[in-house]
Amino acid sequence: MIELKKQINKIKKSYFSFADLRKIAKINDNSLRVVISRMIKAGEINPLLKGYYCLDLADINWEKFAIEIYNPSYFSFEWALGYYNILSQKTYSLTLATAKRSRKFNASEKNIIYRHIQPKLYWGYIIKDKYLIAEPEKAFLDLAYLSLNGYAKFDIEEMNMDLLNKKKIKTYLKKINSKKLNLLLKDF
Repeated sequence: MIELKKQINKIKKSYFSFADLRKIAKINDNSLRVVISRMIKAGEINPLLKGYYCLDLADINWEKFAIEIYNPSYFSFEWALGYYNILSQKTYSLTLATAKRSRKFNASEKNIIYRHIQPKLYWGYIIKDKYLIAEPEKAFLDLAYLSLNGYAKFDIEEMNMDLLNKKKIKTYLKKINSKKLNLLLKDF
């Protein structure tokens, strides 16, 4: 157990997976599960999700973690709008778009929500701070699109619309090609 702890300290990420531990441990999977359980009980490591752990919760890069555990995905919706200061309130949950099925994880102290979007809508993101995030206009449209079927709350009154590029929104609306979305945003 002491040797494994030394090896864990050499991992260059703020979190690690069971697969990471399997690579550095010189024991079989069942024995590794027992060692991990003992380390958790002793307070030497913290569980994040099933199969994911960390030494210190304060060191976790939650954005990087969220992108890694369920990809492809990119930050969008309320989280991205809060990041860009378009939404008047920051959200506690990390919200991401994915072409895979929707999922929700409660990872220690964070809620991570993956919302399904159609594969044809999986675009409009950039790399920022080493993770994928929707452009402001795409995050706005992603949230509006989800609200059409009641999957999200969309309230323009809670947003600083001056921070959005209206020409880019019009271009993106044409690309999305949704009559319902166009109707929702016609007064915008």
